[in-house]
Amino acid sequence: MLQFPKYGPPAVRDHYADLLATYQRDNDENRLITADQQESLLQRLDEEIHLERIYFSVSLAENRIIHCNGVSRWLGYADAEFSLRDYLEIIHPTHASLQCYYSAALLELLTQNKVALQFMRPVCASLIALKHKSGRYIYCKRECSPFQLTEANEMTEYLCQFYITKSFHNEPYHTRLCPINGQDAQRDAKLVSPVQKKFAEYTDFSMQELRILKRYAYQKNSTSELIGKAFKIKKSTVDTFNKRILKKAETFSKQRFNTAKEAALYFKNAGLV
Repeated sequence: MLQFPKYGPPAVRDHYADLLATYQRDNDENRLITADQQESLLQRLDEEIHLERIYFSVSLAENRIIHCNGVSRWLGYADAEFSLRDYLEIIHPTHASLQCYYSAALLELLTQNKVALQFMRPVCASLIALKHKSGRYIYCKRECSPFQLTEANEMTEYLCQFYITKSFHNEPYHTRLCPINGQDAQRDAKLVSPVQKKFAEYTDFSMQELRILKRYAYQKNSTSELIGKAFKIKKSTVDTFNKRILKKAETFSKQRFNTAKEAALYFKNAGLV
């Protein structure tokens, strides 16, 4: 949930580091969840590892994994040695860039107390690809939940649970906030809005390139000629922007696109524009 992003522009990674420093908690005296409660839950999770499940818990104050199981059995890495750095290294590159923005947006919501927290109630759920030690990728559903809270409802530890769904075949990355009691239809917008704001602020795309991306993304009949007329620039200038958009999109996403419109649809589906 709050792992330091490996990919993304340095500016957004620096922003993330500042947010994390603000949010990190270390308050042993006011912890609400007892060690017995945590141990009981971990024992139950251990019993479910054979169901293609993985988990690890993270201390925010120490920024490290405390408990871990299933990584050895299902991904091939030693549980006792598995670290947050290792975790970041095995996220598929096409997903890692997106997680950079979603992690920063989620962390910002947490620092502003805009997300309700409750012990082991998932805050967010993701679809993400992780690399097996053999080199193949596995598509997983990930749920992140508070694992320790203070009396002030501040999170000091969290738990990530992974449910293996299938082999990875270039399926998209996706993250959403989990609804409260099955309700609150606005929660997706609550996360997407800051994600888009951060993408616009920290992206390598220029303002004009972003305008063209959005035009392609939301007006399916857009062409270089029509965009040129709308923005009062030459078609050849739009074509030049298209080439820049393609190059930057491929660098960001770690995948190839045939046209700027195709790249725009990728960014739209990813929730970035």
